[in-house]
Amino acid sequence: MTPLQFRDYAERQMAPTEPLFLLVPSDKKDWKPTEESFTAGQLMYHMAYALRFNGNGILKNEWALPSLRHVFVSNRKTPSASVEECVNLYRENSMFFLGIFSAMSNEEFQTGELDTLQLGRAQKWRMSLFALEHHLNHKAELFMYLKLMGVKVTSRELYGDLGQTGKAPL
Repeated sequence: MTPLQFRDYAERQMAPTEPLFLLVPSDKKDWKPTEESFTAGQLMYHMAYALRFNGNGILKNEWALPSLRHVFVSNRKTPSASVEECVNLYRENSMFFLGIFSAMSNEEFQTGELDTLQLGRAQKWRMSLFALEHHLNHKAELFMYLKLMGVKVTSRELYGDLGQTGKAPL
């Protein structure tokens, strides 16, 4: 896979995120399924912010926090933002994240290595997939939040428009 192929794939997988954010009722930003869970506003903020955090790491091999433990502690302090604030942050950070792969060479993507917090020493392509998987896991989590809030959602909201072929996105 080339960085441009990854970018196209990631963009397609991330496309339903903003519409999911917009389905969160404005009066439910502080709703959470359990006491230990993120609120809906925290989850959306975390999803949007993590794209910048991981993108900077992939781009520069520099992480905003020194260890995975620091990440976990920082996550507990995630702000609960409004849907509008999270949409704006998501737009900015998703463009930044995806843009990294437009400028990256094939060689850098395939053989460049990073000192990651989550995976240890890893190739850029592997950390890029990890960052996308992190986002998609939280996208599915937000989808379940919506169901638990009583918002009618289907797999179309989770995966996006299936297009004219009737097949799931590749």
